[in-house]
Amino acid sequence: MSLFEIYWRALRYLAPAKRPVFFICAANIVLAFVTVAEPILFGKVIQSISDSSGTATTLAMWAGLGVFNIVAFVLVAREADRLAHRRRLEVLEQSFSRVIALPLSWHQAHGSSNVIHTLLRATDTLATLWLEFMRQHLSTAVALTLMIPTALAMDVRLSIVLIALGVLYFIIGRVVTYKTKSGQTAVEAHNHNVFSHLSDSISNVAVLQSYNRVHEEARALQDLAKRVLSAQYPVLDWWALASALNRVASTVSMMIVLMLGAYFVSRGELRVGDVIAFTGFAQLLISRLDQISQFVNQIFDGRARLEKFYELEDAGKDIKEDDDGAVDLENVSGHIVFDNVNYLFSASGQGVHNISFEVKPGQTVAIVGPTGSGKTTLLNLLQRVYEPNSGRILIDGVDVKTVRRKSLRQSIATVFQDAGMFNRSIEANIRLGNENACNREIHEAAAAAAAEEFILAKSGGYDTMVGERGTQLSGGERQRIAIARAILKNAPILGLD
Repeated sequence: MSLFEIYWRALRYLAPAKRPVFFICAANIVLAFVTVAEPILFGKVIQSISDSSGTATTLAMWAGLGVFNIVAFVLVAREADRLAHRRRLEVLEQSFSRVIALPLSWHQAHGSSNVIHTLLRATDTLATLWLEFMRQHLSTAVALTLMIPTALAMDVRLSIVLIALGVLYFIIGRVVTYKTKSGQTAVEAHNHNVFSHLSDSISNVAVLQSYNRVHEEARALQDLAKRVLSAQYPVLDWWALASALNRVASTVSMMIVLMLGAYFVSRGELRVGDVIAFTGFAQLLISRLDQISQFVNQIFDGRARLEKFYELEDAGKDIKEDDDGAVDLENVSGHIVFDNVNYLFSASGQGVHNISFEVKPGQTVAIVGPTGSGKTTLLNLLQRVYEPNSGRILIDGVDVKTVRRKSLRQSIATVFQDAGMFNRSIEANIRLGNENACNREIHEAAAAAAAEEFILAKSGGYDTMVGERGTQLSGGERQRIAIARAILKNAPILGLD
């Protein structure tokens, strides 16, 4: 994607807030006019002092315009800040909802740390771009648009110097952007690796400490950090060079403007006030060109992470939850048939082959086999986490491919190998099975899972926080709570992995 495409798509996320964005943009346009008018009025102030006529009125107008500019900018910045932060959280919520609804196979391919890193960094980048657009980018673009004809009207000869400066800024920006594109992509990839390493190590800290791997993991992080810097430094060098070249160009341009202005004044072709006004105009142009340069740098810096975020967003749109014509699975009795089912994992080639069996309502069936033989895969196929390559899976005679996933999974309660504890209270973890359950039903489910005794023995009882991934509980306690959750769901089909 080009920088313009990335920026334009970022701005489209502001569409739900059209009304406040419109008023902020309108205020920015007014501020742009004020910004252009200020140096012109200042030149008139200097000229009126030189001519000793009408100084008070001109000075009052210039001071009033300055006060208005300050007050209006503060108000615009305040509203822009609020809107940007609000939209950042809203986009994060919407993207999170789409991501957690994506198939398990998608999550296994992309990795949780990668997705989390992309979501957080991209939404922060979006908020920064929105904020800068509403505070500076638009007003800068409008101001530059106004400045060119205004400068030409003031003096064509001096204006040529400023136009040449603008062209030079553009060329420098284009060259540096081209030279650093691949390097910035590499930087973002290395940053993902750093975040992944941090997430992986901290989530498995018990293993690291048990096997005395703390120092080794710290050294591995140092190596990853060195790779980030080795990719980042050349990019920073190019942008430092661009900044230096821009500064040299602007300084030389100001010198030329002042020298030409002095020459034209000596020949009586310009007044001192005109030169002062144009000098202020030139300084304003230089500051706006610097802002444009910083703006390009911002988009370029966020390019890689935004491209990944857009891919993530598009993945959620491209994957359909259910086929057209899918129906709800209702009044389930629990008659399950696997009819010559085959499924292969594309990465490993392993899977299940020619699986056929039947489970009648009320019947308990145990499927046994060595590790990796496909027991968990069968449960995932039943819930349509995966789709069979061939064969059929029937519930009460209905092919599960023809029903909506939500209604299918509502009919199945599953206890996974990993108990799946959330960093919430014991009660909240059990209530996931049925959020509308009353306390009596939760206690009955815990008692049925032989969990109530150890729950009540804890200082907080059902309000005890289980910790991240259930680290405050033993392995057996986590499994008991997971079983209580499945019992509370009271689904017609119960799967124990």
